[in-house]
Amino acid sequence: MQKGNAAYIKNMNTKIVLDCIIEHEPISRAEISKRVKISKPTVSQLVNQLLMDGFVYEVGMGNSSTTGGRKPVQLCFNERNAYIIGIDIGGSKVASGITDLRGKVHSYREFPTQEFLHKDLFKRLQEDVQEMLNDLNLTKSDILGIGLGVAGVTDVEKGLVIAAPALEWKQFLIKDELEAYYDLPIFVDNDVNISVLGEHWIGAGVEKSNIIYISIGTGIGSGIILNGNLYRGSNYSAGEIGYQVTDRELARDFNPVLKGFGFLESMAGGISIGEQLSERINKKVTAKEAFEMADKGDEDARDVIDFAIENLGIGISNYISLLDPEIIILGGGISGSYESFREQLQEIIKKYTPGKCEVFPTKLGKEAGVIGASALFLKEYDSIFKI
Repeated sequence: MQKGNAAYIKNMNTKIVLDCIIEHEPISRAEISKRVKISKPTVSQLVNQLLMDGFVYEVGMGNSSTTGGRKPVQLCFNERNAYIIGIDIGGSKVASGITDLRGKVHSYREFPTQEFLHKDLFKRLQEDVQEMLNDLNLTKSDILGIGLGVAGVTDVEKGLVIAAPALEWKQFLIKDELEAYYDLPIFVDNDVNISVLGEHWIGAGVEKSNIIYISIGTGIGSGIILNGNLYRGSNYSAGEIGYQVTDRELARDFNPVLKGFGFLESMAGGISIGEQLSERINKKVTAKEAFEMADKGDEDARDVIDFAIENLGIGISNYISLLDPEIIILGGGISGSYESFREQLQEIIKKYTPGKCEVFPTKLGKEAGVIGASALFLKEYDSIFKI
């Protein structure tokens, strides 16, 4: 066997053993050998390396066998062996956090995007990250790298934001910007792609293979996992649900709510809801305020939201009919009001789709983007630990 092949096989076997420990901890060396069908001496050798590298640790003794004898040492995964910096740059806020290898957020920060968009955004971000590292007593050597999500179409290979209307970025080499501040491996993707990865990892989509994550915030976008794999499309723009046309009559004289925005997000996105109601009542209001007003019985607010949800429901129904997902997960700021429009949305979906599909709000809350960014890093980074 060639030396290169031997090293590859050892690396693959190490990953298999580590995955087994993560899934079945606490677990003995003998049990690992049975489960993965690798010889006991080889498993012991691989475990010793994992112990040295800090990825696993030994705990008390397990149960003795029926024939007696010494109880086996049990092994557990050390999720704090390394950390990841997760960053989510959206149209309204920039969120950052530090997670461990299980996706637990140990520190979190955010600041308003528009306030810093044209002035020191990345310097401001660096200050937040350094503050979190200091709070956690971590140094660069504790950090595996950085995952980053951006609200726009992103070239994953180049670390290039092709177009991000809410950020006013076009052909923007964001990876280069970050590398000026951090000497770490960096992976970049669309913000909703990272969110669906996070949901698949530790959120509402765990153990599901076909997932649609829809973010309803400043605009509307979605991330798609098909057969367990993230689907990006041939031009990295799969999932641009915000460009769906959901009303033929209105489409004839369509004007986007923001330059570069699509039809659906111009009908049902956060900016659209706020602007539609503001125009009706001749007073500036946000989408959040629109939902609050509707809950209190304001008819204008109710009409605007009903119109938005009708368009959103048609868009989601189209998705369900085409891709037959197991679950639709709603994220973004508008998802916080899900209970107020859940029944209306479900009725529309029931009316227009051939089968059932569960719809849930995200379980990850405001930290969803940070967790998803860490998930992106662990998916793309070449190490023995991958999700």
